[in-house]
Amino acid sequence: MTPDVNLNALWSRLIAEELHRAGVRTAVLCPGSRNSPLLFALARELGDRVISHTDERSAGFIALGIAKAGGGPHGGDPAAVCVTSGSALANLMPAIVEAHAARLPLVVIAADRPWEMHGNGSSQAMPQRGIFAQFLACELDLGEPTATPAALRALRAQVSRIGQVRTGPVMINVPLRDPLPPLPDPAWVMPELPDEVRHGRAQGGPFTAMIRADAELSAGGWMRPGMAGVIIAGAGDDQFMRAQVLAIATGFPLIADAGSGLRVGEVIARADALLGGELGNRRPDLVIQVGAAPLARVVYEWLGRQDCPWIALENGRNQDMLGRAWVAIDQPHEPIWRRLMEILGRGDEAWAARWRRADDAAQKRLAQVMADEPWGEVLAAHLVCTHPGFAFRHAASSMAVRHANVHVMPGNTVFANRGVSGIDGTIGTFIGIALAQAAAARATGAAVPHGMLIIGDLAFLHDLPALSAAKIPGMRGAIVVLNNDGGGIFDYLAVANVPEYRQWVRTPHGADVAGAAAQAGLAYVAVSDRHALSQALAAAAVADAVTIIECRVAGGDTVGRHRALLKAMADAGDFPGKNPANS
Repeated sequence: MTPDVNLNALWSRLIAEELHRAGVRTAVLCPGSRNSPLLFALARELGDRVISHTDERSAGFIALGIAKAGGGPHGGDPAAVCVTSGSALANLMPAIVEAHAARLPLVVIAADRPWEMHGNGSSQAMPQRGIFAQFLACELDLGEPTATPAALRALRAQVSRIGQVRTGPVMINVPLRDPLPPLPDPAWVMPELPDEVRHGRAQGGPFTAMIRADAELSAGGWMRPGMAGVIIAGAGDDQFMRAQVLAIATGFPLIADAGSGLRVGEVIARADALLGGELGNRRPDLVIQVGAAPLARVVYEWLGRQDCPWIALENGRNQDMLGRAWVAIDQPHEPIWRRLMEILGRGDEAWAARWRRADDAAQKRLAQVMADEPWGEVLAAHLVCTHPGFAFRHAASSMAVRHANVHVMPGNTVFANRGVSGIDGTIGTFIGIALAQAAAARATGAAVPHGMLIIGDLAFLHDLPALSAAKIPGMRGAIVVLNNDGGGIFDYLAVANVPEYRQWVRTPHGADVAGAAAQAGLAYVAVSDRHALSQALAAAAVADAVTIIECRVAGGDTVGRHRALLKAMADAGDFPGKNPANS
């Protein structure tokens, strides 16, 4: 009988495979019904290295003893214990506490009831998430099994990561629905899946190999000089300047968001547009991701189509949102970066030149299109993002940061709150940055810089209490409100086609920006054409206080204009037949 006879069997097989490939060699299996798919999968994967034991409390300590004898936190193999739902899991608490204190690599695999059986009168159901929270090095709470390639790829990636934790106990919570036993299910149709999803990495290693920051980086067979590689960078962190050094050393195109702090030198600044054109059909040999993935949908959709080797250089948390990384290195030290440069040498020069030519052409087309662009959100965003006289810009989430990504020129400093991409506290964050910049300038005797906040109307309204702090002496610059009267970013999504979209999602508000400025005691100007906006920006760039500039851009075909601009830039960057790189 093949192991993938139903969805639970497939889901459990992938969990067992990735735990084995992550170093789990032994499992103690506690019999139960809800965890039966996991029992069979682990038994099949680990062979004679499994033990069956009926008492969960003792089973936890048996697994702990195996982990202790294997060397513990200094590189020994972890051991797993698999239990069913309910109080069976609670019986592991003493072993978990001991594993935590001794920093032993103990892997708890707990079956759970699906969500509809919780709080609904079902027996043997209790809250399992977070039950051992204070004592775990890591916890993975899975949803109910899903057979899409994206879900199964994420399953492999996440389980492979948690299976490689060696600093204490970890737990994987696995909700499962009937049918539970690995028996043929007439309703089950095995989907078409990429080989890497169905079978894992070809070499049989972890789907995502975790490398310690201080470890030696091995070249392997998939890193070599002459590759057509790319380096991608989303929101900024302290690793990004090293990424720029790596890009210079290898010649790899560096695709960097405006908020990455890397929009300097030979960076690819127009990837949002370029990858929607012919260049989006080109396939890299290697992706190096530094920090978070880029924010533009066209960029991460292009990345999601790639099946090449992928290195994720992370900053203390899992940033592999696409589940593609072959290798993940957390907070890599300087020797890792040097080793990468040694292994990779110079990349494919024709590939890199192709990207640079396309980016230059797209930049020129952007200026040409904007010279004739009618008044609206796209033109206002361009003028705001390119006006001289501002030492830094802070871009709010939603459309503001996306506009900045398209329009901000290389060499400009852009900040953005992209940790969880919320609109909360945007004005307050901008004020904090401006005050810090002013203090630094005074300490060196330099002029206090002018800053700019680019913000949508909803994010502006969301943080009105912070406006009063904009009157603190030393604050200089502009708060530019792109007022499209509601949640304009949703216009780009499929939900905009729902009949009641404007009432329940777009939510026009008609709020008075002038009144908010007056209440905060700030200078205010409203603009509704190119000339007025340019004048307001010029005045704000030399004023000794903060000015609120309201760009009235509601109405018009913003979505159409934005997409037309990206297409024009992509077409400008297309040079068919001039690039010998692989396609």
